[in-house]
Amino acid sequence: MRKLTLSLAVMAALLPSHVLPLGLGEIELNSALNQELNAEIKVLSAAPEDAEQLIVKLASREAFARAGIDRPFSLQDLKFKTVVKGDRPYIQIYTVDPVREPFLSFLVEVDWPNGHLLREYTLLLDPPVYNTNETSE
Repeated sequence: MRKLTLSLAVMAALLPSHVLPLGLGEIELNSALNQELNAEIKVLSAAPEDAEQLIVKLASREAFARAGIDRPFSLQDLKFKTVVKGDRPYIQIYTVDPVREPFLSFLVEVDWPNGHLLREYTLLLDPPVYNTNETSE
C-alpha cells in the first residue's frame, strides 16, 4: 500500500502544474445609448492560443434565475466573439441593432477545456451628466 501511495504522489508531482485559471477583467464600453453596442472584456491568465478554445455566450435562463438577475428579451441581441489584440485575448460584445435600454445587466458564460466561468456585468449606456461648473449669483 505504501508503494502505491508513493507512486501516486510521484506521478502527481510530475503532472504539469502550469495550468492557470481563466479570469475575466473589467468591461470597457465603446458605445452609447441608441448606438450598436460595442464593448470588450480582457481575458486574464490566458495565452493567445487559448482564445480559439473559449466558448463565450449569454448565460442560460436558469443561471440568471440562480443569480437573481432578470433576463429581459432584449439581451438575446447580445453577440459574443473572442479575438486576439496584440498578445492578449479579448471577448467582444456587440449588437447589430442600436441599444435602447439605458443600462444592461447580464451574465457572461465561458467554457473552455479546463473549466467553466460565469460573471455578471452591468453597462450604463446613459450615464448621468454632472455639472462641474458652479454658478454663483
